[in-house]
Amino acid sequence: MQQKSKDNARSHPRSRRMLRNVSARALVLGTAALLGITHGVAVAADAPSVTPGTVAVRLNGRFRLFAFAASDGDANNNAAGTPSGNVNAAGNGTATGRSKLASYGIGEFARLYPGFDGVAANGLKYGASIEIRQDNVSGAGGGAFGSITAQDRARGALYIRREWGYVGSEKFGTLRFGSTDQPSSLYLTGNFENFNDGGIDGDAPALLSPTVLVTWPFEDVGSYYTTNKLIYLSPQLFGFDGGISFEPSTANVSINSNCGAGSPVGANFVNAAGAFTTATGASATGAASAGCDRLSASPNNAESGRRRNTVDALVRYRGSFGPIGVAATAAGIVGGHVRDNQTGVPFNSNPLLGTIRNDFDGLSVADFGLVLTYGGLSVGGKYMTGRFNNGGLGLVPKGLAGGDAALLGTSYTAGPLIVGAHALYYKSAGDLGNAANGRQRTELGVAAGGTYSLAPGLVVYLSWVYSQRKQNGFNFVTGQGVTAASPGGNAFSNKVQAQFIALGTGFSW
Repeated sequence: MQQKSKDNARSHPRSRRMLRNVSARALVLGTAALLGITHGVAVAADAPSVTPGTVAVRLNGRFRLFAFAASDGDANNNAAGTPSGNVNAAGNGTATGRSKLASYGIGEFARLYPGFDGVAANGLKYGASIEIRQDNVSGAGGGAFGSITAQDRARGALYIRREWGYVGSEKFGTLRFGSTDQPSSLYLTGNFENFNDGGIDGDAPALLSPTVLVTWPFEDVGSYYTTNKLIYLSPQLFGFDGGISFEPSTANVSINSNCGAGSPVGANFVNAAGAFTTATGASATGAASAGCDRLSASPNNAESGRRRNTVDALVRYRGSFGPIGVAATAAGIVGGHVRDNQTGVPFNSNPLLGTIRNDFDGLSVADFGLVLTYGGLSVGGKYMTGRFNNGGLGLVPKGLAGGDAALLGTSYTAGPLIVGAHALYYKSAGDLGNAANGRQRTELGVAAGGTYSLAPGLVVYLSWVYSQRKQNGFNFVTGQGVTAASPGGNAFSNKVQAQFIALGTGFSW
């Protein structure tokens, strides 16, 4: 049955993707086999054999490369927002030229997944895993600085994306803890990311300009799955299993409070008058201030868009009715957010009505997935609805539209070959200023392709993706929207499209 959760890295501020791991569960290679929690792990090697009283150490990894041709000219930018290009994105100066993307390229990435799995003499199963990446985003430079190591080591620098441990048994279930996936990602069903490099949510789409790339709204995204959590996964009983997780904040991969280390919205905070003030005093000393992992209240309205006390629960059924295999999930996500405790500024999301102070809702999301399998053929889909916005399950202010996302997909497996396709429709608030004036964002993505296994650990991919994004009043190229001077928003680049075809190869060990 097609069930797969992926390892996305949509960590750009606008929830765009960096290069990602398509099978996304290589780090749980041993864990999945030991605990019987199969989440569509797609790896070349067999799980290590662990006998009671021993441990097995592993160092899994992957390397992927894609050569592609793209049509994403809607991202070509004169930094203007007008037909003539005679002003820049801020409305000042003169744009004397136009930035343009080539229609072809090559990209690659590598990842490492060290860890170990053990079984105690009494049958207790335990272990830990780390995911190490090197897909940082940095400018290309040029001339003598074209060498990546000379230009900017950040592009190849290593960082930890996930780190987690587990203890459990087949009889009582499993407790996982650390910066890792919640049940709605671990048991993601109906997303059909099992063909080529993952379709819309694959690795190759990262080669497109983020401006024109359709948003992936589901729960297997880095800004949601990488945070610190406590997770319980139940054993299977009569075809049913499930899990529940608790995420106290958006903190991850750190034991520090991170107070005084700077804010994710910059080194400023918004005061009661709505103006930006240099971060001095408490904000710079390590006391409670913007940027603290455990922040529960702040006068910085941007900080109130951070999740707190999020609970993610899911129930899954797997079984068969004659020759038809069934996998179905139902999940719910609820939570709060950092409280905005400004005084003297009313809540308002409409730039035409005064100072912006968004009154965010916490997450309230329902998610359903279904896959039916007959022989090598699988069909199904997903539907997610509730109070969320953009990618990464971002929060949406009160009074604005929530999100609705639907995906239909199919795949066929014949020996070493997997072919498939899926189509996504996503409607959301998108740009908040335009949403406050009745203009929502709609996005459409279609993907098709295949994977052929040449040998253990060696595959080739063929990927095609089409993407369309639309929101009246919002310029996707310049980021301009509604202002007091432009109450109808920006009339240009309100609809952007792109597509590409890529040939890739993957090595996994």
